[in-house]
Amino acid sequence: MRVFLCVGVLAGGLAASGEESKPFVDYSEKTRDYLKRVQQGEQRHAFKGGEDVTNWQVEARAALVRVTGLERMRRELSSFRPKVIEGQAVEIEESHYRSLCTIETEPGISIPFYLLVPRTADRNVRFPLFLCPHGHDLNGLHSYAGVYRNKAHREQILGRGGDIAEQAVRRGFVALAPATRGLADEVLVPDPKGRHGNRPCRAQFMHCLVAGRTPIAERVWDMQCLLDWVVAHPSVDKERIVMSGNSGGGVLTAYTAAIDQRIRVAIPSCSFTSMTSSEGFIFHCDCCMVPGLRNWGDWPEIGGLVAPRHLLLVHGVQDGLHRKSDVEAVAALVKKIFSATGVPDHFALRWGQGGHRFYPKLMWPFVEAGLVPR
Repeated sequence: MRVFLCVGVLAGGLAASGEESKPFVDYSEKTRDYLKRVQQGEQRHAFKGGEDVTNWQVEARAALVRVTGLERMRRELSSFRPKVIEGQAVEIEESHYRSLCTIETEPGISIPFYLLVPRTADRNVRFPLFLCPHGHDLNGLHSYAGVYRNKAHREQILGRGGDIAEQAVRRGFVALAPATRGLADEVLVPDPKGRHGNRPCRAQFMHCLVAGRTPIAERVWDMQCLLDWVVAHPSVDKERIVMSGNSGGGVLTAYTAAIDQRIRVAIPSCSFTSMTSSEGFIFHCDCCMVPGLRNWGDWPEIGGLVAPRHLLLVHGVQDGLHRKSDVEAVAALVKKIFSATGVPDHFALRWGQGGHRFYPKLMWPFVEAGLVPR
């Protein structure tokens, strides 16, 4: 199994939960002052409180679509119609059916995905949907769907609760485990000559900048194309859609749920924090960057766009890619927005005791509560 964590290369030895009193990174005073000045941004859509939340969300969501480059993609691809090719369904342990499918989301771009459907004799049953994009794992969609390359791959994924799509289908969900563009082996952007540090995801980011896009826009576009298709599936209850991913999949979950109101419950895992640490260190991988985001707002606003739907942030206390105090500070701001909408209980932050992985025992109770009939 090949797994790459592009931020992890930078994050070795960074502060963990027991080192919260120390700086996350050390910059010179001159660098710290520079970063503080240039990273502040205009914060045009920062939530200030005391304003009409619905109006703020409408304006902030539209602006987020623009700043990510998704508006440009929508305009350029307005006449394109995505095409889905469904693979042959295979029965898995008398539990569910699994098929490997593809969706062409723009000309020449085919995104593979696993469709997992519970086995039932009643063709009239509609199940909730669990959409789970992966992060920096070249085998990501296979890992999530329980399609293992070998015994070592299986043990590694099961050891960190990473078979999340298979968990979902066994709990009575239709599950979609798509390849994340630029992160899965099947949809990488090559980096010839190592010009971008031998990092395909960074190569994707650079090519997107040339085109006036971002990888976030491309990935959200792919997820929305999948949603457009799957909500018409005869086994899917389109009113009960859950989305979750770990790491880069969690970043994609946060952006998609902020933009697409069909997502009823969102659970970004090991991914939801401020754009930067208090020292100015950028937490996320280059491929998760949205240029000018601080002129728009920051991650509290991304979370706030999910309200009044359900949002759970899950992190590991031993995850060296994020800092506990920064995560908690952002979560407190998100909580204020949910409180302003009158549903503070629709938001939560939970901590697992390990590192950069899924924490299913923290997730599933929140999912069940979020899908209770309105």
